[in-house]
Amino acid sequence: MERHKSDGSTFTIPYIMKPISESGQFPSPVTKGHISVDRKGNITFDKSQMRYLKRPEDLNNVSLNLDEGYEDREEKPEENYEDINLMIKWISENLATNELNNLIVSRRCILTDIMYTPFLTHAHCQWKMAVILQHGAFHICRFDRKNNWDKIQNNRVWRKSYYWGPKMEQLLTESKTDESGCTNTQEQHGKYLLVNQLNINAHSLVFNSEIDAYDEKTGSFVEIKTMKHVSTPKEKDRFKRFRLLRWWAQSQLGGVQEILCGFRDDEGLVTRMESFQTRSIPNPALPWNQTVLFHFLDKLLTWIKKQVAVTGEFSINRVVHIFERSDEKTINHNTTTDPRYQFLPEWYLTR
Repeated sequence: MERHKSDGSTFTIPYIMKPISESGQFPSPVTKGHISVDRKGNITFDKSQMRYLKRPEDLNNVSLNLDEGYEDREEKPEENYEDINLMIKWISENLATNELNNLIVSRRCILTDIMYTPFLTHAHCQWKMAVILQHGAFHICRFDRKNNWDKIQNNRVWRKSYYWGPKMEQLLTESKTDESGCTNTQEQHGKYLLVNQLNINAHSLVFNSEIDAYDEKTGSFVEIKTMKHVSTPKEKDRFKRFRLLRWWAQSQLGGVQEILCGFRDDEGLVTRMESFQTRSIPNPALPWNQTVLFHFLDKLLTWIKKQVAVTGEFSINRVVHIFERSDEKTINHNTTTDPRYQFLPEWYLTR
């Protein structure tokens, strides 16, 4: 049974339009390190699992069959998008304890889920975050992530899209390591992640971001996407309201300069691709604004730090702080000693 204690503290989601800086641009992260996870799950802090882009010569004339190998695929467990275990391991090898003071430690997909809040309804953006103060750093982990797995299993196109995404990455990238054991039926290569540091005014965030590809010609990272062709007014509106917001936030935080999307039909056939430059995506015609997202993160992180600092270090009191979006305008805060939320390993507490 969960043992939560509410202090009645709430945060009203702000909508602030004042300029971010002289440039008016959301800040870019700097690279602090690298993480590679091979097919067997072995972790090294290097670029060994980086994949390299194979860009089609003519983006308007491509022929990619994302359904190839689908029937022969091997099901793999759904990835856990909540934990920050890789970051904890990277920190233990690369940062001294005194370098952690006042850092915010997390992973990109957790931060972007928070970041969408001002422009997505509660129905489209529900989240619960646990925050632990340890070694002076604020560690953020997600809990109770809602997924649509049951719905996906009953929808042929949705079910296949979970295969088509990795398949698109496989077709457009190559490795410089030995992949002789791989087949064309599934994503079998490892993962490459950047460790980024991003400053939001007085807040310094350190987090990992999985990277799809590196373009040697441009010297930049590329995010690879696939989606159904956009044609109707309703589809175009949803593309601007949801897809571009998510793509931009993900790539901006990850230090990814380009998004390369393959547009497909319901059979997984890609006939056209389009390149989006991350910095060029935000514009006044969109129903969301990067300035509002920046100030929301700044104000929310300030409030989170204030609440968490009250109870001090986790290793002393075992108190975890829970922050949860409760409705369209409000984020609630409470504390708990429930072990299920105590996500930091014991060895990390005493390092």
